[in-house]
Amino acid sequence: MTLIDLGELSAPSDPQPPRRRPRRGTSRWPVALMALVVLVVLTAAAPPAARVHATVPAGLPADLFLTEEHIFTVNPAPRVTDGSQELTAYARPRRATVTPQPLAALWRVPVPPGHRFFRVESVADGVLFALVPSQSTGHPGETMLLDAATGQQRWRAVGFGTPDASGRVLLQTMALDESTTLRSVELATGRELWSRTMPPSLIELHQRDGVIDALVLSTNAGDVEVLDAATGRLRHRLPAVDTTGYQQVSVVDDLLVMVRNSRTVTAYDLAGLVPRWQATVPLADFVTRCGALLCARANRGGTHVLDPATGNVRWSTSEVVDLLWVTQERAIAQLDGHGLVTLDAATGEVVTEYGPWDTVASYERVPRLLGIRLVPETGAVLARLDPARSQPRRIDVLPDVTGGCQSRYDLIACRQQNGSFGLWQLPD
Repeated sequence: MTLIDLGELSAPSDPQPPRRRPRRGTSRWPVALMALVVLVVLTAAAPPAARVHATVPAGLPADLFLTEEHIFTVNPAPRVTDGSQELTAYARPRRATVTPQPLAALWRVPVPPGHRFFRVESVADGVLFALVPSQSTGHPGETMLLDAATGQQRWRAVGFGTPDASGRVLLQTMALDESTTLRSVELATGRELWSRTMPPSLIELHQRDGVIDALVLSTNAGDVEVLDAATGRLRHRLPAVDTTGYQQVSVVDDLLVMVRNSRTVTAYDLAGLVPRWQATVPLADFVTRCGALLCARANRGGTHVLDPATGNVRWSTSEVVDLLWVTQERAIAQLDGHGLVTLDAATGEVVTEYGPWDTVASYERVPRLLGIRLVPETGAVLARLDPARSQPRRIDVLPDVTGGCQSRYDLIACRQQNGSFGLWQLPD
């Protein structure tokens, strides 16, 4: 789930013991339900207004991807049963209409079976596609650059590709029981700039100003290496401390955070791998960013929220919690058993329960969070979520929507009842 970082929290508080959060009452439900009914009725009664919205033809198994200038769908190829797929490109609609406009395909290209599209990025006058195996076939995945206007292939290479603002693409080919290969290629041509093969490793990327600055490798033997992304050369190395215990490494901003033996969390400055702080928690398997904070999580449930500057535990819970948006005083979170809630950022206590709202999947770090609420036989209510507000701010009603919504580049796309995708320009 995308994490949105908006501002810093106040000074660290003392560590808090784990606590269970009481479930709030439902006294707001009648008011919220009445507001929803009124909104739907008023929307249905009002004459339709012109806006940018469209229908993207697709079948139920199809995937959809949004870029700044195009919409792409991946459908099973017609009249074949071998798993082949077809990639179709559409121009982003710009004209406001009263009724949804059907989009006409710009081009179509076949995709061989056994692959699943994972990343689609607009780059200059091309589109970069990163594919992963659709099943555990041992295939390392591949990356291809197509011409945005025609779909013509410019280059194709083995490995999962990540582009950045430098005009390079990092290709990763890895398996836990085999060697790991990293290659940097030129975006425009696919020409190799450097390559490096190493023991089986997990890889984390560090970005600065939109450019991959460093690669952090954690080997099966327990060593940690930091490579220069421009040259592939070794910058720093942290030898294994305990080769028999559990270890997991994460990169969050300029910190390298390591969990050892599911209890000890150690943070290092990425530059030089100088230790910054160490914390001990009851149980943690990995560390992720949680807004302006760090979350040390356990696979079996439980979260410890840490201050990234000191490692102090702000608060803990035995429940599964995802912090989606953190400000100085409040946080929006997905809390196991409670759905979407606002929390007190200092203590983790539940302030407000939103009810049956779901978040809209987003693939960009922007200062907004969208919520969707399905209304049977009507569609979905779209709202903006804000920790400072007691309830979501409703901004639109999307007809015939059944779920599966995603947002990118001021667009929202959702699956509709007939299997196609509806596409709307987000309101201001």
